[in-house]
Amino acid sequence: MPKQRSISALSEEAARLLQRLVRLKAADPFGNAECITCGKIEHWKDLDGGHFVPRGHKKHKLREENIHPQCRYCNRYRHGALAEYTLYMIDMYGRDFVEWLWETKTDIHKYNRQELVELIADLKRQVAEQEVRVGV
Repeated sequence: MPKQRSISALSEEAARLLQRLVRLKAADPFGNAECITCGKIEHWKDLDGGHFVPRGHKKHKLREENIHPQCRYCNRYRHGALAEYTLYMIDMYGRDFVEWLWETKTDIHKYNRQELVELIADLKRQVAEQEVRVGV
């Protein structure tokens, strides 16, 4: 019998799939999407899935509303371009949600194995649908 993957490994797989899904959903039929912080248009494969609340805060690591397409420059070298990201989040979701997201970032939330396995299966299905849409 194969060794079970760790909760941490499952969480990382789910995070990778969710970031892919977010970038695919933002892509037009040609595969291009816009960086939400600087407006640069790039192919979805060349963008990052940038987190508003850093992914080190596990509470929102797997929350789709916390992840949006960002160019690598904004996400990596501008450390997420938080000022612009904040304005985007307020416009997109409203101030109350953004405040709640930020205020609850240190709350503890532990996924169990079954939750992660189910989430991964659902994310794989959604990713496959989006890949068909953009012709991957």
